[in-house]
Formats: sequence, C-alpha cells, structure tokens
Amino acid sequence: MIHSNDQQQFKRLERRNLQILNLFRLFVALFYFALLNNDNISSHYNTDTLHHLTSPTVIFYLVCAALVAIISYVSNQVDATKVSKFTLFIDSFVMIYLAYSTNGISQGMAILPVLVVGSSSILYRRASNILLAPSLASILLWTMPDWIDFPALVDITQSSKLLHILAYFVIALLGIRQSMSYTKTLAMYRAQRKTISGLENLNQIIIEKLSQGVVIYQQDHVIVHANQNGKELLNLEDRIFLPDSVINALKKGQDGHIYQNSQGITLYLRPALISEEHNLHLLFVEDSSFLKKAAQQLNLASLGKMSSSIAHEIRNPLAAINTASELLMESPDLKKQDKEISQIIVNNVNRANAIIEDVLQMSRRPTAKPKDLLIKALLEEVKSDLVIQKIAGIQQIEIELDQVNKTINFDPNHIKQVLWNLASNAIKHGEDGLIKIRVKDQHIDFMNKGQPFDEEKENNLFEPFYTTHSRGTGLGLHICRELCHDNHAKLNYLYDEPYHLFRLTFNLSQ
Repeated sequence: MIHSNDQQQFKRLERRNLQILNLFRLFVALFYFALLNNDNISSHYNTDTLHHLTSPTVIFYLVCAALVAIISYVSNQVDATKVSKFTLFIDSFVMIYLAYSTNGISQGMAILPVLVVGSSSILYRRASNILLAPSLASILLWTMPDWIDFPALVDITQSSKLLHILAYFVIALLGIRQSMSYTKTLAMYRAQRKTISGLENLNQIIIEKLSQGVVIYQQDHVIVHANQNGKELLNLEDRIFLPDSVINALKKGQDGHIYQNSQGITLYLRPALISEEHNLHLLFVEDSSFLKKAAQQLNLASLGKMSSSIAHEIRNPLAAINTASELLMESPDLKKQDKEISQIIVNNVNRANAIIEDVLQMSRRPTAKPKDLLIKALLEEVKSDLVIQKIAGIQQIEIELDQVNKTINFDPNHIKQVLWNLASNAIKHGEDGLIKIRVKDQHIDFMNKGQPFDEEKENNLFEPFYTTHSRGTGLGLHICRELCHDNHAKLNYLYDEPYHLFRLTFNLSQ
C-alpha cells in the first residue's frame, strides 16, 4: 500500500504527463488549422488538391483537442484518463487521414502517429493494450487510400509504408519496455514502502512495550513523542513541554541524572542526541527500583552458583551433627539439661538445612509448566495439610469463593508452594490465629488481622533475606513472588483495616 503523500505525488506526475499529451494534440490541431488558413504555411502545400472533408476534420479535431486539454485540467484524474484513452483512437484516424488528404506523406506527416503510439504507453500499462495503437495506425496507413478517394494522391511505395509501420511498432515496443520497467519499479517501491511501514509500526510497538520510559523532544523541550511508561514516570499526560524540574536536571550536562518525580519515585534520566539535522533529543527514563532489582538478581545468581557448589559440602557435616545429636539424646545416662542442649543442636541443624533448601530453590527454580487447575481443590488441599501438620485447626481457616468451578493457570508444584507459604505465614503472624482466604474475580486474597506495618517493613516484605522473625530465612515471600511472575501472575501486599492482605492476581496472560 502506497503512503498517502506518495500516492498524491504519483497522481500529480501522471496528471502532468496527461496534460502534456493533450497539449501535443492541441498543437497538432493548431498546425493543421494554420495550414489551411495561413498563407505562409499553406504556400508549401498544394491546397487545391485537398480532400473536401479536410477543413471540417481539422475544425472537429481542433475543437476535440481543446476540449480534451481543458478536461485534463478541470476534471478528476479518472475521468481525464478515460477521455484521453478514447481520444487516442481519434488521433490515429485523424492524423493518418490528414497526412493523406494534405499530401503530407511525402512531407513526413505519416510519422506523427508515432507520438500517439508513444503516448499510449503512458495511458495503458498492459502490453496488449499498448499494441492497439500501432496496429490501428498501421491498418489505417495501409488501407485508407482504398476506401477514401484522395484527389491527386502522390503514389506511396509499400516500402515507405512498411518503414512507417516498423517505426510505429518499434516505438510501441520501447513503450512496453518502459511501462514494464515503470510497473516493476512501482511494485518494488510499494513492497519497500510496505516493509518500511511495517518496520515503523514494529519500532512503535517496541518503544511502547519498553519497560523504561522513552521521550523524544526538541531543543526547546517540546515533546514530540513519549511512550506510556515515559508519560507515567514523568507525568507527561496532556503536556506540550517537559516539566521544569526535568529541564533543570538535563541542563546539568551530565550523561545521567538522578531525578525524583512527583510520586516520590527515584528515576534515572539518560539523554541522547539522535538527530542534529532535525534537532531531536532522546531521553531514557528508568525507575531506579528496576536497576536495584537487576543488581539484586545478579547477586542472587552469584549466590545461587556459590550455594549450589558448597551445599553438598555443608550438608554432609550437618547430617553428621544431626545424627550425633539424636543418638546423644537417646542415651539413658544423659542429663535433662544436656538433652535440651542436644535438642537445640538438632533444631538449629534443621534450620540451617532449611536455609540451604531455600537458597537452592531460589537459584534452581524449575521452568513453569502451567495447567488449568481448580482453585477450590487447591485451597481445600492446603487447608487439609495445615490441619494435619497441626499448624491450624479447621475453624481457624475460612475459604470464600465467588465461583466454585473457577480455575487458575499455574504450574501445579509452584501454586502449591505459593498457597502453602502464604497461608502458613498468615496463620503464624495473625493476631488471633485466624485466616480468611477469599477468591474473587482474578484475585486470591490471604487475610489475617494485625496492626499495619511500618514503611520500612512494608517496602522490604518481598526482599530476599529480609525477615523480622527470629527463625525466618527471609526468602519465602521473595520465592513466592518469583514463582508468580513465572506463571503470569502477581503477588502484592495491601493493608485493608484491620487486615493484612496478600493478593495473588492470576491468569494475567489471558
């Protein structure tokens, strides 16, 4: 598909060619009119031997040429082209007739239809249509003297006729070649334009989907374009100019700037000049929390590699210590105080082993294989496990579903781990030991009563190794959020007086 501006340019070019063709016809008609009415021109011809229909034909042709020329200027492109195509047949007949009737064959007038044949390649793009003009001109040149009686007609040799006919077809073949070249070039341009348009759309989609903000602006800080993230991070909705605070940060002339937006989010601004000719500048806007998370992921990856390499070495002595402590506790001669110390050893060995398991699980998280699972069955299974392990009683867990047959698209092992962690945490940390699990729309809410967290605790809930519990590893909530991310879900914390609420939002890919 041709771009609208280019399409208009093509139409203007074709209309210009059409107008030149119609002006040529008008000049030919004026020449013959002058031949009949101007003594200086007619002195070269014997006008006494003209065919009796020559004068009316010239007048008709002059009027026809003038009308077609006017039409090409005032009418639309389609109508002007149709009229010009039809007039080509009149041109062939009139020019051959006038060449014979004025004895102009000997003066070279029979060559004039060559220009008509060449013009047909402008109006017609198919080879078969282009060949109509030379074919008609050849037939008329060869047969017209047989069915029209021209007085004092100079004898024309067959070789002369054949030479003119050859000229007609040579010009037609050149026109066909030119037309094919034009058509091929136009098709190539259309394909390239389509590819370029596709790349432009792809670039637009990529820019819009970037996690970082992108803003294109001019030297006077007029915003040319900004993707959605850029608008949100810098609050650019319905703005023409960059905010003054952003402009002040950019004027410092540094490669990067730390900037805090109106929501208190710390941003990193990276300007770049992309076109001196068009005076365009590019500004990348990054939420520093993403940079922090990226650095955190690198640290966790390094920790994972290290932990996986030494886990086996740590587990062996832990297993030996644990076995020795359990055997020591079974000794009948061991004092009560010593048994208590042995139990402390066992408990701490188990805790150390749990930390190793959490770290390994964080670094070796298996690829998610989501399936459609019935939420009611999953929650009932978690409730049953909590009761069996005596973490909670049946009356302590309340499950509320808006639809009994609602499903979640999640990896079975991942969702069980997430539900278990969130449910057990809610019971352990709730003030009254009660938990309410509510399923509504695309949310699973784990709710327990308690006082609101302070700002530091709320901001670090999902950070790895952050814990306020004496026996916690600080990895549970972090792993849960990562598992949710792997399964196109989100895990967030809210406080809805008087409830702490961990909300799992699922099936986001749908």
